[in-house]
Amino acid sequence: MPLCDPGGRAPRLGVGMIYTISADRFARSPGALDYWAITPDMFWVDRGVDTESRFGDLPHWIEALEWAAPRLPIVAHHIGLSIGSSCPLDQGYVSQLLSWQGRWNYPWISDHLSFAQIEHGAHKGSAGIALPLPYDRSVLDMICARVSNLLELSGGPLLLENPARYIAYPDEELTETEFINALCARTGCGLLLDLHNLHCNSVNHMFDALQWLEAIDLDHVVEVHVAGGAMIGDIYADSHSGGCPNEVWDLLEHVVPRAPHIRGITFEFHDSYFDRMGGDACLEREITRARKVWQRCN
Repeated sequence: MPLCDPGGRAPRLGVGMIYTISADRFARSPGALDYWAITPDMFWVDRGVDTESRFGDLPHWIEALEWAAPRLPIVAHHIGLSIGSSCPLDQGYVSQLLSWQGRWNYPWISDHLSFAQIEHGAHKGSAGIALPLPYDRSVLDMICARVSNLLELSGGPLLLENPARYIAYPDEELTETEFINALCARTGCGLLLDLHNLHCNSVNHMFDALQWLEAIDLDHVVEVHVAGGAMIGDIYADSHSGGCPNEVWDLLEHVVPRAPHIRGITFEFHDSYFDRMGGDACLEREITRARKVWQRCN
């Protein structure tokens, strides 16, 4: 997989959506989507690291994949890799990730540039939320080694997503864009550019999102995420609770013509907000708008 093309031989897919049960009718409508993005962790049960048969399929969710696989490409967006944890990667989880890659023939897989698994002494557990990394050189070295190993095992493409950061670490050695650019250049992994996360960070930490985009190497972008959020107290949250704000659409218009290896735009929403955000009508509106951007630039 050449470093100049982090998407490798992955096809240019178009516009897709994170799959949820509530959106099943829309997702199966002919011509509604160019691909599905799934969170595989929602399609299986994890019985724990000490169990003999750790992972098991959830039949109703698997039925959706069995319907989609002959009809639409499926890309995987994991939440359980926890690539930034100080503890070693969960090799059982990595094996499950690779098994599903072979089973469903994803054009690419992705996860988050963050961590959730934590350890205290002999005890390990989950923080229950994706936590941001400190952008330091030692962290960069650790993640580069892990990404290089995963790329060797999976054959790529592998993407990592820029996170929503609700806290700022003091005295970081690198900026976020420097960290991401170095990670992609050293390993050949791709960037899943989450524009709503970028918007969240620009609001909460008061910086110019377009200047951030000028500093990031868009050659590494393979997939883009768009979504909506909400103010919770004094914080703007990446809640995936509705349609995209205008600022995110503006960022998408900026990125798509400047990202030569982009393969897809994915709209994200959280299942619990489906009715409140307008159901299928909202999905149709957001997908249609994203497709117009895609078609103007492809």
